[in-house]
Amino acid sequence: MTTRLLSKARRNKLLALLALIVTVFVTSCSAQGVTSADGIQEVDITLEGGSGKAYINSPVTITSKEGKSYATLVWSSKNYDYVIVGNEKYLNENPGGASTFTVPVASFDEPFTFIADTVAMSKPHEIEYTIRWNDTVGSDPATDVTKPSKDIVIDGLAATGEVELKYAKGFKIVEYGELSLISIPGSGDFLLVPSNCEVPDGVPKSVTILKQPLDKTYIVSTSVMDLVRQCDSLDPVRFSSLREGDWDIAEANEYMKAGKILYAGRYRAPDYELLLSEGCNFAIENTMIRHEPEVKEKLEELGIPVLVETSSYENEPLGRLEWIKLYGLLFGHETEAVEFFDKEAERIEALSTAEDSGKTVAFFSVSSTGLITVRRPGDYVTKLIELAGGSYVPASVGLADSAGSASMNMQPEDFYAAAKDADVLIYNSTIEDELKGVSDLISKSPMFSDYKAVKDGNVYCLSSDYFQNTTKMADLIEDIAGALSGKTDGMNYIYRLDNDNE
Repeated sequence: MTTRLLSKARRNKLLALLALIVTVFVTSCSAQGVTSADGIQEVDITLEGGSGKAYINSPVTITSKEGKSYATLVWSSKNYDYVIVGNEKYLNENPGGASTFTVPVASFDEPFTFIADTVAMSKPHEIEYTIRWNDTVGSDPATDVTKPSKDIVIDGLAATGEVELKYAKGFKIVEYGELSLISIPGSGDFLLVPSNCEVPDGVPKSVTILKQPLDKTYIVSTSVMDLVRQCDSLDPVRFSSLREGDWDIAEANEYMKAGKILYAGRYRAPDYELLLSEGCNFAIENTMIRHEPEVKEKLEELGIPVLVETSSYENEPLGRLEWIKLYGLLFGHETEAVEFFDKEAERIEALSTAEDSGKTVAFFSVSSTGLITVRRPGDYVTKLIELAGGSYVPASVGLADSAGSASMNMQPEDFYAAAKDADVLIYNSTIEDELKGVSDLISKSPMFSDYKAVKDGNVYCLSSDYFQNTTKMADLIEDIAGALSGKTDGMNYIYRLDNDNE
């Protein structure tokens, strides 16, 4: 009997020691970003969205198969019946237990947004969530910034300087004589070579060559067009992702009417034949292209270099505006770009001296499903509100200041609790349709009739044309300041809603 007990005890000790060795080995591999042979890795996450009552277990298991990555999402609740990623619906794999879904992940360089349907309420309800990857699979494109990759060495070249950036954190430009190395985390590294220079030998394959002149550019990121025109660089733009008349920028419509800019299809369906026949030599995309990676790959296969701009990740208004220096460099108008930026920066800095009004401002829209879309505290729009003398709400409600996705959805009840006493409501029509009166807002949810700003007649709407006019931040600051003082007309991009219920 004694012998059998000793044998069992020794066996348990050996098993415990073996488990400890395996744990140490796996932990060490994970810390170094090493995955197992079958392509499995565990990654810590941060989940945002919803009421916070339900959560996804962290770490999340990431599985790699044939060059594609899949995340297994295990909820703390059994009440989720499906999730939607892109346009695909994925059903619960564990009925009766913790809701579980295995979904594809295209990129770990940006937040992962999806919709989950819960049956915990009186009727099924779709809620938008965002996952932020906190481990070695990817990095935050707005914080892991400001220097070229350590491995980038261009034989025979030495850095001679760096373009001064006072506010922007999302890109860096290192000068190598007449050449420039542009680094955009989440987009890549680009070597800009002037027309009078040869492409140097020894450029790493990871670096994309941009040979000037980039005179047949395809602009897909609509927010870039305003920056380009303000530094006098419309002439190099040959292709557009919008048709004539869809631009809120008069010069862009005029160029298209004159045939100087051609419509070449939306981001997910470019007109490859047109781009090739016309000799397209550069494409500027926004982060939406990451949901259509095959499009980016196809453009590059055709010899069209693609730059994914991430200016929307900038938290500071002047940081977003400072991207004009990049486009001035790309299109040979550095002087015009710097002059415009300095002028607008001086204007915005002068407006920042406005006294605190002591009033609160809610900036939001209502989705087709009834969710309230708000800006993240710390986002550049909330900074514009602060520069105008207001305080942004919701200031917390679990919305941590973080880079990447500029907005998130809230349940109407949560938004009501945070913003019902706000002094001013500004409806963001750049996402949804413009409102004509207060009744349009109340029709979206009867709860709005109880909001202080609605009762006081301080409800405004941001016009839809502001989205494309990205350089008009000073104008918007002045508009918000006007709303805080009760101004009713004469503003640039916001207008007061009539109380047509009275």
